[in-house]
Amino acid sequence: MPKFVQKLAFVTFILFISLSMFQRCAQTASPPGGKKDTLAPKIVTSIPLNKSKNYTGKKIELNFNEYVSIRNLNQELLITPNVGTYETRIRPTGVTLLLDSTLHKNTTYTFNFRNAIEDMSERNKGKNIKLVFSTGSDIDSLQISGQVKHLETNKKLESILVGLYPYTDTLRIDQAKPYYFTKTDTSGNYQIENIAAGKYYMAAFNDINNNLVYNSNKEPVDFITQNFIDLKKSETQDFKIALQNQDPLKISKTTSTAKTVLYELSRGVKSIEIQPKNLSYQIESHRNLRFYVGNVEHQDTVRISAIVTDSLNRVTTLALKLKFREPNKKEKVVNTPLRMEVFPASNHLLSPEDSIVIKFPKPIALINTKAISFVTGPDEEIQLPDDAYNWNSFVNELSIQKAYLPLRNRFELKFAKHAFVSVEKDSSQVFTQAFEFQDLENYGSISGSINTPKGKHVFQLIKSDTKALAYQQTGENTFNFPHVEPGLYELRAIEDRNGNGLWDLGNFKTKEKPESIYFFPSKIKLKANFQISDVLISTQ
Repeated sequence: MPKFVQKLAFVTFILFISLSMFQRCAQTASPPGGKKDTLAPKIVTSIPLNKSKNYTGKKIELNFNEYVSIRNLNQELLITPNVGTYETRIRPTGVTLLLDSTLHKNTTYTFNFRNAIEDMSERNKGKNIKLVFSTGSDIDSLQISGQVKHLETNKKLESILVGLYPYTDTLRIDQAKPYYFTKTDTSGNYQIENIAAGKYYMAAFNDINNNLVYNSNKEPVDFITQNFIDLKKSETQDFKIALQNQDPLKISKTTSTAKTVLYELSRGVKSIEIQPKNLSYQIESHRNLRFYVGNVEHQDTVRISAIVTDSLNRVTTLALKLKFREPNKKEKVVNTPLRMEVFPASNHLLSPEDSIVIKFPKPIALINTKAISFVTGPDEEIQLPDDAYNWNSFVNELSIQKAYLPLRNRFELKFAKHAFVSVEKDSSQVFTQAFEFQDLENYGSISGSINTPKGKHVFQLIKSDTKALAYQQTGENTFNFPHVEPGLYELRAIEDRNGNGLWDLGNFKTKEKPESIYFFPSKIKLKANFQISDVLISTQ
């Protein structure tokens, strides 16, 4: 290579390196050191001015003391009363809203930007960025505040809409939007300010789709039971929301085979009554109804009346037409042993309150009690009377009542072959499981009362970590759980107004509240061989 070409290549390389270093040095960067910006942006000017009167313009403008970022304005900005649609213009140091419609006369408006404004450098959120003004000569000053919790858990809830509606005798919160509204903060607290005196209805609900209208099949709700609040001074109103699905129970899908017909329901099922009574059926996954061919001929269509109590404790009567598919000659008949699950499981001890429960995947057509026995010692085996065995309504769950269990610390349960035969003619195999009672000293007890006039209640101990129901009993004003495993528990009492032993939901259309749930305020830590008594559940 000629020398002048080598020199040219070298000079070009040096020039390239120099330019690269220059560009790196010229990049914008924050100077090192100095205090971090922790100050939130503040309003320096606004149109109109805060707390101004007689404003009739159609422009709302905020200007801040630094560069700002506007985030999630559609979700964060709460405007009461509603102003309809508007155009948004965002500037480096502010935001402008151009209203499409004229503001109402003699009305106080509040524009609450909540968490929408933050500074550009450190993302410090603006605090209490709110603009209040009136189109008349007075600014309304009444307010309503309170807290929103979940009725079933007593947990404080964030971002729950609390609405105030002008009273009419035909008001429906699932059809009308609130005139004043706000949303709860991280502590479940809310405050609606600058309200005009008048008659209002109130409700709180989780506005999942952000349309300001209550959706009963998805959104938990609470409401006042009186027709209206005659607001003349500032007030406090608390809410406890719960789901109140008003959609009717329906059959969403039907699947027919030669052996079964499955009806999939739109909601969970607690209990069901079938007419005629000679049919074999069961509830699966708490919501699906399956019929077995049993004594029904394939060519027959059976008309059925199903009286269903759903998961919301509402009773619906369904008219069904049961028709099994004709069997396919090519379908192979596969005989498999009948499965079962026994509770308590082999790795769990029996408590003094336990019965032995055997669950089957399908209804049982035949039980041979002579094939069931208990081994209580060497060469010692006993059988129980038929009264010891108790079937559920679907004949797929068998309980061996605790009063009939052997009076031994240890014993074995044995099933001989074909002890159980299902409606599909498959049968059980030989089975053995050992049982052992837990020592009573390994349990504790919890007892107490609720401070209400006499009335029925359902008392529940909830496991604190999993929120699973551990123990339950019904009574009036007192409760006693004598054999409780050590652990951390939450205690609650459900008002049982109709005495059905269940928690019944309300109806927003008739302004009927759900049955109340009262909580012991703190968690209960129970140790083995320890008694906790005089626990008081307050209704205040």
